[in-house]
This record gives sequence, structure tokens and C-alpha cells, in this order.
Amino acid sequence: MLIIHGAYHFWPKRVAFRDDYCLRCRAPRRTIAVRTFDVGHIFWIPILPVGYWRHWTCTVCAHDPHKSPRTRRSFLWAGWLCLVAVSVILWEMPSDTDLGAGGWILRIAAPLAAILLFVYLLRTPADASLREKLAALPPTADVVCPFCSIPLASGTGERWSCPACSAVRY
Repeated sequence: MLIIHGAYHFWPKRVAFRDDYCLRCRAPRRTIAVRTFDVGHIFWIPILPVGYWRHWTCTVCAHDPHKSPRTRRSFLWAGWLCLVAVSVILWEMPSDTDLGAGGWILRIAAPLAAILLFVYLLRTPADASLREKLAALPPTADVVCPFCSIPLASGTGERWSCPACSAVRY
């Protein structure tokens, strides 16, 4: 049974900005926080109000800056193990069984794909962690609000906020 579900984001409001590292862009970028009232829906009917949430988005690619578009290395290693297992199973089958052309193509393609994936995994270095990339970024030093171009007012500690739109500099 197919159940269509998701979330609606009502009443978006820009509430903060910061310099961040975007994993999709693979570069330091400006990100903004948008506060919305989120409601879960089933078959496009709002059912479950979840409350106010803050969503950070990159100003260049408009995606979550900390969500990586790449496949995790652990999943690639699991895929390699599955390819090796499929290759062993296919080559352990007796050759007198009727495999057909598709079976022989799989017998050759599975080990080849396993070898190529293994070489890829050994050659590509592991990326630096997001924590290391964020530590290398200098803190945001803006004194003017990027949303309404009004000078920011200093607050407690390192927090500065805009008196007009209430946006906070992180």
C-alpha cells in the first residue's frame, strides 16, 4: 500500500545567518536559518502539528549545508561485500545449468564491478570531517544585517542581532 506523506512548512521567517561549510557545494558559504511552523501530512491532509523548527539553508545551492549528497564510505564497503558475495554465488553455480546470456553477463559484470569499486575505495582518500572543516572557518564578522541592511546591535557575548528584523548573527 502506498502512503504519501511529508511535511508542510508554514509561515517562513528568516531568523539567523552564519558562515558555514556546505557539503553539497564543498566550500565555505553563507547560510541562513528559516523558522517555520511544520505540520506533518498524509495524502496532502495536514494531520500532525510538529511546532516551530529552524531549517538552515545554503544561499548558493539552497540545500541543507550539513547534508552530504555523496554515498557514505560504509555503504560503499557494504556494496562491495554484496558484489563479492554475488560473484562467488554466480561462479559456484555449475556451468551446465541453463544460465542464458543474462547469467553469463552477470558472471562477468559482478566481479568486474567489485574490482572497480575496490580500486575506487582504496584510491579515494577519506574526506575531512565536517567538524574539522567548521573549525577552520573564521566566525562571521558582519556588522550589517544581510536581510535589511541595517547595522547590527551588539548583544550578550558574541551574539549580534538586527533591531529591525530580529535576525541573529551566529
